[in-house]
Amino acid sequence: SHGRPFHCHTGTRQGCPLSPLLFILVLEVLLNAIRQNSEIKGITIGQNEYKVKAFADDVVITLEEPKNSSKEVLEEIEQFGKVAGFKLNKRKTKIIVKNMDTRATEELQQQTEIEVTKKVKYLGVWVTPRNIDLLKNNYEPVWKGIKKDLEVWGKLQMSFWGRIAIIKMNVLPRMLFLFQNIPVIKGTKIFKEWQRGISKFIWQGKKPRIKFKLLTDVKERGGFALPDLKLYYEASCLCWLKLWIKLENTEMLDLEVRNNGSKSSVSPTMETEGIANNRGVEIQIVGLRGARQNDRENQIHKRPKVH
Repeated sequence: SHGRPFHCHTGTRQGCPLSPLLFILVLEVLLNAIRQNSEIKGITIGQNEYKVKAFADDVVITLEEPKNSSKEVLEEIEQFGKVAGFKLNKRKTKIIVKNMDTRATEELQQQTEIEVTKKVKYLGVWVTPRNIDLLKNNYEPVWKGIKKDLEVWGKLQMSFWGRIAIIKMNVLPRMLFLFQNIPVIKGTKIFKEWQRGISKFIWQGKKPRIKFKLLTDVKERGGFALPDLKLYYEASCLCWLKLWIKLENTEMLDLEVRNNGSKSSVSPTMETEGIANNRGVEIQIVGLRGARQNDRENQIHKRPKVH
């Protein structure tokens, strides 16, 4: 039975830890409405159907038959907005389509009044219709920014240990985030390029006086503990082995079997990024159109490889 209703006259103060908890509780109403709507077709892999994922105020929705399902999603958001006071900002909402022809894409854009783009940023990662573009759209821009920073810092008067500390505190976290979320690097060429850039910064453009292998070795063996990006990447890939060995996360295992199996159905996809504006809340929506789960190039989840 429901308790007695009460009127809320004031909101939480800025920085109050109760604020995000209240937001998550309220947003879950919308997420459950989308999950329970049978007219909204998510991506079915094995026995699981994937419709919506949320991390705080970032929401991703994966849809089959986007022309029909997107209409139902927008109606659910509109109904939720009437109660919660949220309104979808379509100008800040984006769609990514996959395996849809130009005509169908234009019709979808006209129907939803949402722009169709080639990529969308979700939780710090640029998501693209093809996995082959993940390296170009994520690793390359991040390293370009790091190179620019190293050039600026290289002009400052810093000690040898200070330059190593900068690699540890600034460069490593930025690269490690990508290593852990999109381990799609093949070969060692890109690591050698990064090594040259780091070595140039450490030695201020002069000839190295200590071998890079010794620089990256631990201090207990006489090294200088400079982060080895290739080693960190391999360690990030190996972290997945724990999940495979324990066999506890059945959803992930189901995805892995589907991605590497010989038979699977064709699942349409669409991708959208949106913003619900009444209180500065950001919502992103993602979906897929016509992607084969066993297509090596178009896999949504790919087993990481260590080289």
